[in-house]
Amino acid sequence: MYTEELDVFTESRLPLQERVVDKLADIMFASDMIIDMLNDQRFEKAQQLETVVPAVKRIYDEVNGLMRKLTD
Repeated sequence: MYTEELDVFTESRLPLQERVVDKLADIMFASDMIIDMLNDQRFEKAQQLETVVPAVKRIYDEVNGLMRKLTD
C-alpha cells in the first residue's frame, strides 16, 4: 500500500539531482500560492505585504531558472 510515510523513505533513495528538483518545485509551488494570496482582491492588503510580491516573483523566476539548468 502506498502511503506518505513510504514516500518520505523512498525519497532518500532518489538521485540527488531529482531530490533537489523536487524541492525546487515545492518552492515554486509555494511562491505561486503566495503571489495568488497577495493578489486576491477580496482581501485588503497591508502596505508591507504589497512590497513582498516583487521579491516572491523574483524567487519564483530564479528557482525556475535553476530547475531549467538541472533538467536540460
